[in-house]
Amino acid sequence: MQENKDSFNANDILDFLWKYKKIIMILGVLAAIVSSIVSLMIEEKFKSVVTIYPTKASAVFYSEIITENQEVGRFGEEAEAEQMLQILESSKIRDKVVAKFDLMKHYDIDTASEYKFYDLSETYSELISFDRNNKGAVRISVLDKSIDTAVLIASYISELFDSTKNDIIHERALFDYNIKKANLKTLQDQMALLQDSISNLTSQGVVTEDAYEGLTLAMVNAKDQETRELYLKKMTMTEKYGGLLSTLITEAGLLASRLSTMAFLTDQAETSAFQDISHQFRIEDATVPIKKSYPVRWLIVAISTFTTIFMAIVLLLFYEKVKELQAKSKN
Repeated sequence: MQENKDSFNANDILDFLWKYKKIIMILGVLAAIVSSIVSLMIEEKFKSVVTIYPTKASAVFYSEIITENQEVGRFGEEAEAEQMLQILESSKIRDKVVAKFDLMKHYDIDTASEYKFYDLSETYSELISFDRNNKGAVRISVLDKSIDTAVLIASYISELFDSTKNDIIHERALFDYNIKKANLKTLQDQMALLQDSISNLTSQGVVTEDAYEGLTLAMVNAKDQETRELYLKKMTMTEKYGGLLSTLITEAGLLASRLSTMAFLTDQAETSAFQDISHQFRIEDATVPIKKSYPVRWLIVAISTFTTIFMAIVLLLFYEKVKELQAKSKN
């Protein structure tokens, strides 16, 4: 019974399609003709793609011991790729691209419209996109009516990534550099004061503890009274201020170590604040498209024709159902 019912339903559908075959065929042909004409009117666009990988390190490090994440040749991972996408999608890059290529005019945006910036943003997002491929690389894709413009925009955006990220790093690193530079100046001033104090004591004859023993021996071996008194004076000054001199020399040694470290950190901060470096590995330069990427005319025609036929069948089924219900109500 179930098989008979299924067979009846299938035959019923075939009978229905045969009954309205002319209407369905006419609508299908009309849809194919109209969609073909419309697809020919759609402006052709060409796609250019740049493929890049982010770097792991965002600065050049001077330390003799460099961690794995600080190696300039290390490829970035998911976190770095996400950061790259955020920067590429930022208004910092979009505004520069719009200005350089005059996209308001190039995209035929109505400059008199109060929604011109919204229209520009929507068109930009539609034609310029960024995504990650299955290898983890970031792709910059540009659709444009001009092959040359598509290539130029894609290349320019990849270049802007480096300069934009450098600007972001410089802005923050400059604050760090100014703090370290001020700390370095403070340590240098402290060292200058210590050296002045040490020089002042040594000019008065104060010597270190090690030199004091030699001074005593020299005084004993002195051949004249004047020389002996000179050594005696130095010994007296050393006995009085020798401890202070030793303390100052010790402080100077400790300060010299801090000064060396701070000088290194300041140099590193200066590099981060002012030096421009590349933050990407370019795997593939902007490709030159050899054929249009949009529109795919056969696909437009196929979808339009299928949709029209499907909607026609649905409406005809609805029409048949209405007729059936009207007939039942009269009976």
